[in-house]
Amino acid sequence: MPIAWAPVLTSRDPDFLRRVRRAAMAALAVSAVVIAGCGDDATTATSAETTPSPETTAPISETQAMIEERGAPKVTVPEQPATKLEITDLEEGSGDEVQAGATITAHYVGVAQGTGKKFDSSWDRGDPVTFPLGQVIQGWTEGLVGMKVGGRRQLVIPGSQAYGEQPPPESGIEPDETLVFVIDLVRIDDSGPTVDEEALTAAEARGAPTVKVPDPLPEELTSTDEVTGTGDEVTAGAEVTVHYTGVSAGSGEKFDSSWDRREPATFSLDQVIPGWGEGMVGMKVGGRRTLVIPPAQAYGEDPPPGSGIEPGETLVFVIDLVGIG
Repeated sequence: MPIAWAPVLTSRDPDFLRRVRRAAMAALAVSAVVIAGCGDDATTATSAETTPSPETTAPISETQAMIEERGAPKVTVPEQPATKLEITDLEEGSGDEVQAGATITAHYVGVAQGTGKKFDSSWDRGDPVTFPLGQVIQGWTEGLVGMKVGGRRQLVIPGSQAYGEQPPPESGIEPDETLVFVIDLVRIDDSGPTVDEEALTAAEARGAPTVKVPDPLPEELTSTDEVTGTGDEVTAGAEVTVHYTGVSAGSGEKFDSSWDRREPATFSLDQVIPGWGEGMVGMKVGGRRTLVIPPAQAYGEDPPPGSGIEPGETLVFVIDLVGIG
C-alpha cells in the first residue's frame, strides 16, 4: 500500500489499516508499502488466486463485482523514468468523483519502473484496500483526485512524488525510482477523520515547530504543553488527528514530520508507541505538546529499518492536536 512514512505506529497488520482506514507503519511504522509479493513480471496480468479473507466472503457491491470481473490489470512500464506525474484513465468510471483528502477503497498493482517488477498488489491479497488520501505518497494524493468510482486509472509517479531517496526497506524499490500504479476505484468513503478546522487553522498559522532536545535528557516520559488547547480532551485509546515532527535526541535530526507531507495524520492511540499512547492523554484539541520519550516507551533496541533512529534512542516529538475521533 502506498502510504507515506510516519514512524509512530507499530502495527503491521493490513486488517488494522483497513479497519481504521488510516495509514500506518508497516506500511514504515508506520511506513508504507504493504509488500505482498515481489519479483513478478509487470507485463503479465496477475489474477487474484489467493484464498479470500473472511471480509471477501461477504456480499460485495455491484461496482466491486464489476471490477473483479474485469480482473487484475497488465501494467505497461515506460522505458524512461518520469519527470512529472502522468495520469491516464484506462477505463472511465461513472460514479462519484474523488475529492482531495477523501478516504477511498481500491484495487491496485504497483510496479517499479527500473526493474519492471511488481512490488505490491491488492489483487494478490484477494481484497481491495481502504485508506485516506491524506496518508499516502504524493503521487496518489494528487493523482487520484477527479477519478470516478468504477474507473481504472494509471499513475506514473516520479521518485520525487513517491519515496524519493528513502524507499521502504525490502520493498524492491530503488532510491528515486519511478513507480507505475494501475488503480481500480471501488468506492469513496465519506466517514473520514474528524478535524477541527479552527484548530487546524491555528496550527498552520503557528507553522512547523522547531524541536528542541532537552539537556540533560529526562529518564522518564515527559509532556509539556507549549500551547494549551480549548477543545475536547484526549482519552486513552482515542483516535486522533495531529500534525507532528519527530527528532532523534542523539543526533538532533528530524526523522519524520507530517508537516513535510502537508497533511495531518490520523491514527488510534492503541496502535502507537507507548510514549504517544500515554503522553497524548489529557491533551486538548487546539493545543501543541512536546513529548520526550525514553527508549523503553519508543522503539527500544529495535527501531524501524531505514528510519534513522538508533537503537536505544530517546525521541522528541512536537504535536499539534487538530481532531479527535
